[in-house]
Amino acid sequence: MDFKQLETFITIVKTKSFTKAAEILYITQPSVTNHIQALETELNTSLFVRTRRSVTLTQAGNIVYKHALNIMASYEEIINDLDIYSQNIKGTLNICVSSVPRKIILPNLIEKFTKDFSDVTFNISNEDSRTVIDSILVGETDFGIVGLKISNPKLVYTQIMDDHIVYVVNKNSYPDLNNYSSIKLDDLKKDKIILRENGSGTRQIVEDELKKHNAMDVLFDSVATIQDTDTMLELITKNVGTGFISQRMLSTSKYKNDVKILNIKGLSLNRKFYFIYNKNLQFSNVNKIFKDFMLDEIEKLKKGLDINNL
Repeated sequence: MDFKQLETFITIVKTKSFTKAAEILYITQPSVTNHIQALETELNTSLFVRTRRSVTLTQAGNIVYKHALNIMASYEEIINDLDIYSQNIKGTLNICVSSVPRKIILPNLIEKFTKDFSDVTFNISNEDSRTVIDSILVGETDFGIVGLKISNPKLVYTQIMDDHIVYVVNKNSYPDLNNYSSIKLDDLKKDKIILRENGSGTRQIVEDELKKHNAMDVLFDSVATIQDTDTMLELITKNVGTGFISQRMLSTSKYKNDVKILNIKGLSLNRKFYFIYNKNLQFSNVNKIFKDFMLDEIEKLKKGLDINNL
């Protein structure tokens, strides 16, 4: 067994494709196949079930994948320890974030971090909060920022900031009402609501609050499900529907003057954003440095500094 074989194996699992793995690793597809065959021979087990359309892990493959991630993390830690010894901090940080922190939080933090560690690179992916948490749990991602908290003993959540989810309509809707006027929960039954995707922290907060009031039926006539907040806002300006949106995201949107915010009596739609990592994973030194950096910046936030000044 060698590290190239493990790297190939992990890349196939993440991409679900031998072809894509070959492209990412800059090797031929036959080389990818040879690496996996050699690994399977050495371990005396099949790692994948391959069909024309899919590549999935066997039960044994799942076991190997969990250990392979830890082995590669240990290997990277050795390399980074040697780099630190030679005063050369470098490596790649894998960060997965949900849509709101991707735009509101992350850019300023990365800008500040790279001023001190210019040789560190970032692999940033954008997923809904549930997918980010799942990725952290299995070790595919080093760190995450999410707007949803799902309890798990492996996970460490550190609160970054608060947010408020607001109900947004076209500025010409509800003509008798001004911005921030209040409406009743039953009034939503007349609206065609645009929803965020399943797994979105925004959607989860809204659904949890509606369930408390036995009012999930207001979502039954939803007109669309959308991952992108700007697209949702554009549709609202075109009077396609209404929607629940992060107030922080709305405040930075070019559409903020083309919509109206309405308060819904009885609904509490406050939430928090968290920096998250898996305490059971073995961290490389560059990961440890970034974690300490993030926790330090979060402490500054708690003292009243605005995220935009990070």
